[in-house]
Parts: sequence; C-alpha cells; structure tokens
Amino acid sequence: MHRTCLKLCQQTQNSIQTNSFSLTIFFRKRNKMAICKILFFLLALCVWCGKCEVFYKRVGDEVSMKCGVDSNSDIDWKFNDESIFSIKGKSGTKRKGSSHIAFKASASGDTLKVPRLETRDSGNYFCRQSGKHYTVRVVSAFVKPGPVLLQSSNAELHCDITGDPNTEVQWLRPPNGEEYKEKKQVIQLKSVTSKEAGQWTCLVKKDLKLIVALTVVGLQTTAVNASKGDNIELPCSLPQSVSQRVVGGRWKADHLPKVSFPTLTNTAGEGLHWNGNGLSKVNFTTGQLSTNFDVTLKNVQSSDEGTFVCTVEFDGGVSLSVETTLRVMDKPSGVKGSNNRKGKPPAVMESLTKEVYGLKLWIWIAVGASSVALIVLIVVIGVVQRRNKRMKKRVRTLRSMRQPLTDKDYCQCDRAEKEVEFGEQARPLPVPRQHRNPRTRTAGPNHTN
Repeated sequence: MHRTCLKLCQQTQNSIQTNSFSLTIFFRKRNKMAICKILFFLLALCVWCGKCEVFYKRVGDEVSMKCGVDSNSDIDWKFNDESIFSIKGKSGTKRKGSSHIAFKASASGDTLKVPRLETRDSGNYFCRQSGKHYTVRVVSAFVKPGPVLLQSSNAELHCDITGDPNTEVQWLRPPNGEEYKEKKQVIQLKSVTSKEAGQWTCLVKKDLKLIVALTVVGLQTTAVNASKGDNIELPCSLPQSVSQRVVGGRWKADHLPKVSFPTLTNTAGEGLHWNGNGLSKVNFTTGQLSTNFDVTLKNVQSSDEGTFVCTVEFDGGVSLSVETTLRVMDKPSGVKGSNNRKGKPPAVMESLTKEVYGLKLWIWIAVGASSVALIVLIVVIGVVQRRNKRMKKRVRTLRSMRQPLTDKDYCQCDRAEKEVEFGEQARPLPVPRQHRNPRTRTAGPNHTN
C-alpha cells in the first residue's frame, strides 16, 4: 500500500509538472467538478501517506530522514526492502541489516543519516513504525569522454538522476549562464569549439546545482626564425593531456619533397613515440611522448624556408593540424653558428627533452640532484651530532677523573706563606758596634787603653 501511494504520488507530481497544458485542455472538455474531486483525492492521499518526500542530492552529500516516532520506541529502517537498522528503543541496542547502507549510515533517536552518498544509494527508504517513505535521488554530472576535449570533437554532457531518467533538467551554458534549448539529462555537443568551453550548470528542481567544467584545446605552435647552418626546433604540442588517445601523426613540408619526417606510432609495448629510420635532415626524441611533438631540423638553409604542418590523430577519427612558418636569415659576420635557436647542442637538447615514464629527463635529473643534496645534508647533520656527543662525553670523562683538593693541598698553600713569615723572623738581629771591633772582643770587658 505504501509503495502504491509513493508511486502514485510521484506520477501525479510529474503529471502536474509536465502536463499542465494538457490538463488545462482537459478541464475545458470535461466536467470540472469530477476532475477537481479526483485531484483532491490524489492530493489527500499524498498528504495522508506524507511519505512522498523526494530528496535530490549530489554525489558525496549527506541526507537525513526522520521516522517520526518516540525515541523510546523500536525503529526499523529499510532500504529497497533490505534491512538497514533495527533499534530497540528502551535499551538502545542496534542491529545492522544486510543492506550496504548499514555500513556507513548512523541512527540517532528517530533520525537516519546517510553520508557520502553514491549513485547506488538512490532508492526508497522506509521506517516501519511510522510508515514514512522517503525517496533519495543521487545526481551526478560529468562529461564524456572527459572534461578536456579536442577542438572539433564530439562530447556528451551528463546530469544523471539515478533511478529517474525521465525527469527534465535545465542546462545553463557558458559564458553568461544562457539557458540551453534541450532539457534532457544527457545533451550532445557536436564539433566543439572554444565557445563551448567554460562552466556548464545543471539545475535540478531549481534548488540543486551541479557544475561541469569543460576545456577545449588544440595544437599549439609558433613561427620560427633561424640563421643559416643552425639546428632549429619545430614546435608542436598540446597545452595539457586530453581524454582522447593519440593514435598517429606526422610532420609535412610540401616545399621539401625529398625530406623525410618521422611518424607518430602508439603501440602497446612502447606507447606513443616517433617512428623513423635513416633521417639525415631531421632529429627527434626517441622516448615516449605525451603532449610534445617537436622535431629538430638540422643545418637549415634558405631552401628550407617555408610552411611546416604538424598533424596529430586521435581516437574517434578526430585529427588536429597546425602550421608553423620557418624563416632563414644570413648569419651575422663574426658570429659562430649555433646548434639551435636556444644555443644548445642538439644532443643535449634531445637528451634533456627525452621523456622517461611520462616526465622529461631534466625533471628526473633535478629530482635526483635534490635527493642527493638532501641525503648529504642529513649525513652532515648526523656527523656533527655524533661529534658533539663525543666532545660532551670527553668533557664529562675529564671532569670525573679530576682529583678533589685535600687537606694536604690546603697546607701546602698555607706553608708557603708561613715559610715567608718564618724566614723573616729567623733573620739575625744586627750586631752591636762594640761587638764588631775585633780588638774589643779580644781584650774583654775590663780592658782599658
């Protein structure tokens, strides 16, 4: 009964929203009173089941649903007839059900919360005690084959409402949010250009917005100036990686029919790379390629001046071409010839620009040099710390070996001063003058002249 109510309510809502014009004509032709009774009955049925509430949520959002019973009552939540929780109101004991929702949902009181919504979480949620039904529709927006597209390629913009593919949505196109003519969940874009690039907005029920950023890219190049005898790089690249797989490509110069260029090849073992043997006029990177398709023209002369075309082919039959112009000038007198426009030898340039595991070689060299410097710094810090520890240990050892002062030592210090005092006191008194006369000493005290 509850499912029938829910289904009938949803059909009635969709019918009222999408067929308002048909209902107006029907009102004019039929008995207005009878139609009003039918609509009133359907509205009363929806109000009675009160359970026709539909949530539209983004992927990753959270939804909360109330059972509407007392917190002490037992509560059973179900998702598409699969048990989520069975909660005993008095004890609060919770038993998980078999539904995948049970592993991430939480229940507090009579409220069920489902976080981090996924498309598989779309469906009907039912609380058995109150008979309340909720419908959750998880909406996702994305671009096929990817958000970065090539010029002139085709794309699909998706605003998928899981479980409800017939509901109309409104697309707003860049750059000013103009309403797009089609209101389908999936719209087709043919031969995209820079006009389609930007933010596309999908409006669901006027209160949910999902934004899709679309980037349209093409091959890039610049005009090249060189001096006679130089080795010059012909530029051709994508500004960033794209969703479409590169399947082939080539360089071409109509004014140089005898000059052979390498071709782009994408194989399972080697990936995307240049393929060419015995090319005397052109150098190229032998490593795996990603977005850079430059080649080097050796020893340019005036006859090489002209237009060069770079073509890259992608999955789905899409191919992009770009032209670059080469101008050759006489070398100024007194100036030695350079190997290329950047003044670097071609071998060095080729080595540094070679791609290894998706990154250029110079990036790996920079990372390696930084790692070595960091390791050396760590070793130096460790050596200094060990040296400081040894010095501290040595100081502690010397302090522990030092003998404490004894009483004898103190006496020795006092003895020096006492010896000085005793020395001064031991000095003999001066001899009286009469004792100094030897005659007087010999004659005796009673001797007279």
